[in-house]
Amino acid sequence: MLIAITSESMDLNSSVAEKFGRTPFVVFYDTEKNTFEFLRNPYANIFGGAGIQTAQFMIEKNAGAVITTEIGIHPLRLLESANVKVYSCAKKQVVEIVNQFVEGKLPIVQHGYSQKVSRGVIGRKRRNRNKNI
Repeated sequence: MLIAITSESMDLNSSVAEKFGRTPFVVFYDTEKNTFEFLRNPYANIFGGAGIQTAQFMIEKNAGAVITTEIGIHPLRLLESANVKVYSCAKKQVVEIVNQFVEGKLPIVQHGYSQKVSRGVIGRKRRNRNKNI
C-alpha cells in the first residue's frame, strides 16, 4: 500500500506538517517495497481549495492511506469517496509516524477540522438603527 504523509521538508526526520492542504511536501511510503518518495506539494500556495487539490494529488498518486495532523472536512470527504483511509497523528517526525502506522497505533479520522467562516459584517459600515439619537 502507498501511504501519503504531510511533511515540512524532504527528510524523514522532518515534522509532519500541521495543515493538510498547505503542506509543503508529501512523503509517499510504499509499505510493500519499504521505499520513500518525497514530492513537493504543487498546491501548497494556491489561493483557495488547497485541501481539495492536495487530496486529489494524493488520489492521483494512488495513495491508499493519508497521515496528517489536521484536515478539513471537504478534503476528508473527497479522500473517503476514493476509499482512501485518513489517519490522525501528533506533530512528530515522519519516521516516527511511519513506525506508529506499521504498528497499527494511529487512529482513523472520523470528522475533519471545520473552520467556520463569518460573512456579512466584514467591510460594511454599521448603521445607526435608532435615528432619534
